[in-house]
Amino acid sequence: MKALVLNRVAVAVFAAAIILAGQAGASVVPHEPDPQVGYYRPLRDDYVKDWFIYMDTTVDGILNPGDTQVDQLKNWWTPVSSGSQALYSDNPAAGGDLTCAPQNWATYTLPEDHPDKNNPNYNYWLPREEHTIGFYMTYSQFDNNAWHDPNFLYGDNIVQQTIVRERHTGRNGWALGWVINDYDAPRTQTPEGYVIMDIAVHDGKQDTVIDGWGRSVSNPQVSMSDDMNPTLSLDKTLSYKTRHPAIFDDAAGSYTWGVNQTRMIANGYDANDLATLVSSQELKEVAGFNSGRTDHAGSPYLYQDAFIERSTYVKGATDGGVITGLSGYNAFDPELMNWGDQQVIRIEISKDTLVAGGITEVRFFDFGDSTPGSDSGQVNPRMIVFHADAGGNLYFDDGVSQIFFPQNRIFIALTEYLIPEPASVCLLALGAGAIAILRRRRPA
Repeated sequence: MKALVLNRVAVAVFAAAIILAGQAGASVVPHEPDPQVGYYRPLRDDYVKDWFIYMDTTVDGILNPGDTQVDQLKNWWTPVSSGSQALYSDNPAAGGDLTCAPQNWATYTLPEDHPDKNNPNYNYWLPREEHTIGFYMTYSQFDNNAWHDPNFLYGDNIVQQTIVRERHTGRNGWALGWVINDYDAPRTQTPEGYVIMDIAVHDGKQDTVIDGWGRSVSNPQVSMSDDMNPTLSLDKTLSYKTRHPAIFDDAAGSYTWGVNQTRMIANGYDANDLATLVSSQELKEVAGFNSGRTDHAGSPYLYQDAFIERSTYVKGATDGGVITGLSGYNAFDPELMNWGDQQVIRIEISKDTLVAGGITEVRFFDFGDSTPGSDSGQVNPRMIVFHADAGGNLYFDDGVSQIFFPQNRIFIALTEYLIPEPASVCLLALGAGAIAILRRRRPA
């Protein structure tokens, strides 16, 4: 039986984090984590993947030939859960606003006697800035444990083990996270803006066996949502105190008592409390949907999982969320042109978010290659920046012109291809130089 040790150092590090991050002595530099060994499953061979960013050139709501690749990125990784990586505050400020500060938890696997075990600056913290949304793809070693295996026991007793298993089953694979705005101390609680964003996932679910690693069970789900009810989100049954969202019931297409009752009852809560918790989540899962389009084989192109972000942020605090359990499925064969056989994440940001909501930039972080344990691995990411004009339209500035994203829609996919249809070429009207800039790569 495994004791709950997700972070014995979490409380100490978080207590100093918001104030001290970036303020320690110059001799301390951020490091990439070392993987957890022994009880956890090892990192998958492909734990760092290439992810490709596309625009919906064809304006049909699905990623297909004719859409344009804009850039690419490599994902982040952490030994802790994807929700813990987002480092959600345990202490509500006056007015109830909570904050998050994503970091890699390089301190987690340090020996207990290491001088930087509780030093927040040994970790790499995701850059934040007011009036921005910063997206990152990540891989969590904790999420990728064998939660489907009844012999994998994580907890001090059967109740803890059941709660953690129910929460984490289906979280194998990767995660998409984001942080909104920035924090400063003290928080003023002055309303500053809001975000209206819809995210849908095509073929994110998967149950498969990875050679040399084991079974991988993926089911996209929320692992962190900002501003959850500070009382109901805190799971008091666990040896460590962290906040958790409710579990979505795929069969019902909603949040139901049946899949949440173990945790809620153990904490002394009822169905009304569950409804209050769900209502407080600024990131929620909703029922998937049919795009109304067909794929390469003429089958309906489905978004089996969908999520809505409806958040308000205040001056001096961040918002954010994490969607985990993304399979990274990719069976694309360019000879077959089976472009529908891959996981696709569709992000749509409302124009209101980019006008009245106050967001002026949308950023994606490219973490590059991984060198576990080093101070030169994933600790200096490249930023891919999209801007908003006065009308709330998202665009990419290639240094020559502003290239707008139809419907403020961004795709993240696993395959690299650019096969525009003739009409799309005319629509884009991009010269060779512009395309070369759009397809730029991380410098060697």
